[in-house]
Amino acid sequence: MSAILENQLTPTFSPTRFTQVKRINNNNEVNSFYSDCVRRLRNAPQWNYMSLLNLAYKITAHDSMGLPVNRELEKGDYLKVIADTDGKGKRFFWLLVDDVQHQKELDLSEESVGIMLREIENPNLITELSAINATKGKYELHLRRLINTISIDVKIINQQTIDQSKSFLNYFKWEAFSKQILLQL
Repeated sequence: MSAILENQLTPTFSPTRFTQVKRINNNNEVNSFYSDCVRRLRNAPQWNYMSLLNLAYKITAHDSMGLPVNRELEKGDYLKVIADTDGKGKRFFWLLVDDVQHQKELDLSEESVGIMLREIENPNLITELSAINATKGKYELHLRRLINTISIDVKIINQQTIDQSKSFLNYFKWEAFSKQILLQL
């Protein structure tokens, strides 16, 4: 069994950034644990089981054509969030996967996965111009392994816009999300 040490500087550095860090002392378990974390991060339907909102919600993944999928997120995918945000009924929120990045050092000492998401009004109305000029709800999720230390960093890009809107991101519990990605099962 590995010893897991929680970094004492967690959970947040600012209202727009949430970071969690775990160190695994057993070198044989670190790669397996990192792979599990990557699967949790890239499989958005698993987020339904993470208590990420203070309300009832359901997240489904859709490919770029709008068809439901049950696989790891890819660039161009959409996340549909159905949530009861005000007690008056269900609302739909859409997130576009702007990018998914993988990096791995040749000596295998470091690797990372990054997912960039953006809140959108309606996936059917996305154009090149709207994608370039979008200012609503952007955020980045970065999972990183450096030798035996694994960290997740959630960064909300445009907090001022989010604070002034009734954005879905205002309901999301980012600290809980980052903790649950690094949860050892």
